[in-house]
Amino acid sequence: MGKTLVYLVLACVLGLGVYFFLIRNNDELYQSNEANFSIRDTASIGKIFLVDNDGQSILLQRQPSHSWSLNKEFTAMPIQMLNILTCLKLQTAHSPVSPKDMDRVVKLLAGLATKVEVYDLEGKKIRSFYVAGQGPNYHGSFMIIENATQPYLVEIPGYDGYLTPRFTTELNDWRALLVFDIPADSLQKVSVHYPYEPLNSFSIQNALKTPIVTVDEQLKPVLSHLNLNRAKAYLTFFSEINAESYMNGMIGIDSMIRNARMRCNLNIEKKSGQKFDLDIYWIDANDRVVDMSDQTSTDSTHRPVDVERMYAINKSTHDTLLIQARTFEKFFKRSYEFYQDEVAPKPASKPKPPFR
Repeated sequence: MGKTLVYLVLACVLGLGVYFFLIRNNDELYQSNEANFSIRDTASIGKIFLVDNDGQSILLQRQPSHSWSLNKEFTAMPIQMLNILTCLKLQTAHSPVSPKDMDRVVKLLAGLATKVEVYDLEGKKIRSFYVAGQGPNYHGSFMIIENATQPYLVEIPGYDGYLTPRFTTELNDWRALLVFDIPADSLQKVSVHYPYEPLNSFSIQNALKTPIVTVDEQLKPVLSHLNLNRAKAYLTFFSEINAESYMNGMIGIDSMIRNARMRCNLNIEKKSGQKFDLDIYWIDANDRVVDMSDQTSTDSTHRPVDVERMYAINKSTHDTLLIQARTFEKFFKRSYEFYQDEVAPKPASKPKPPFR
């Protein structure tokens, strides 16, 4: 009994020793100013500024609407904001950079790092650090607190990957892909013009009582009454319309669009006066600048085109977009579709007598 008690006391003493000399020391190390990369209360963050060694910068600012602005001009993509805020909350110093790797990592941070400045809601800077590269096996990234002397390998516990892409300074990586979001009661007028099929062009004005549909004069003598339900339904199509990606600056994109066939022009005006003006183009089926389906259709010249994606030039914002047909196809109605008669419901058939 006496020996057992002695062993228990020794075990407790050893356990406390391990805690104080290893775990506690590590905790103190990683809670020091030079290793404190995390910001637990991300709700207190009001502004994030990113700048790389080429001077390319991103400014993200929290808005009263709970969204984030981008460079004071655009709306930031929600998923990207979630990624960077999650990273700032969870990123943890894994280990100091070893002496044998110090020279390489310092040169990496000096030449290729992105500087990250984080401010609170009152505009006070609460964290400033540099991030670059990736750790062994692409796990974690190298970071150093501004004015510190010791760089660290920083990771998100349980995440198998490196963190540098979360701090990208590419504008298109941050911009929200929303093209327009217009409730029906905010629409003033919509015009769809088909340059190679002018008789199919139309416009709809959202008047107070009923929509006013305008078509080519040549069609009026052969059209029946306006189908109000279809015209009203069309005006509800303009909410939360997103592009697939931005193609601004992509090598060769200007010549590709120059040689493409325009499908239509989509012109939208809100009651507030804001306008959206999009030229939409077919993508040739053999134009493999993006991952496209092998399924093809044809344009008005019977040239094979991709059925899943199209190009769009947003003349209102000077953006080149890649858009999906399943998102935009509903806008490409033909003028006569708004004048087809209502389909009368079929009379209910009498039940047949049971088989005898």
